[in-house]
Amino acid sequence: MIEPREQPSLKSPARRRAASACAALIAALAVLSPVGCGSRDVEPDAGNRLDVGVNGRIEFAVESIEPIKRGFNTFHVRLTWTDSGNPVQRIKLRVYASMTSMGHGSVHEGKEIEPGLYEVADVPFGMGGLWDVQYRALASSLIDEAAFEFDVH
Repeated sequence: MIEPREQPSLKSPARRRAASACAALIAALAVLSPVGCGSRDVEPDAGNRLDVGVNGRIEFAVESIEPIKRGFNTFHVRLTWTDSGNPVQRIKLRVYASMTSMGHGSVHEGKEIEPGLYEVADVPFGMGGLWDVQYRALASSLIDEAAFEFDVH
């Protein structure tokens, strides 16, 4: 006596249609997904961010010189005391850029170009994806810090 099969054979028309439908659905999702790797249809990240640091002492206003891109990027960072609204002058600004998922990272020093405005030049984003950039205002110790994500295409 022949045992009945619990599932139809892979060669059956029903299984072939189901496999074809599944493959078509996956292909359609891959084509229609706007966030896939290397997507060219997404607007570039302008690179402008604003937030108060984790200690609440300094407001960090970050502006990229041009839209965020692969390669070297330059940022202007305006630091303002939250209690007085005055510019944060003559302080060390250290910037840490990292793509933690891939182990890429770099450290940069900001240069004060006018009172409270610092330039951080040549921050390398070597590949597309999400980059975490931490801005730390330092004197003899950490005063305040803020972190922002940049989506690099």
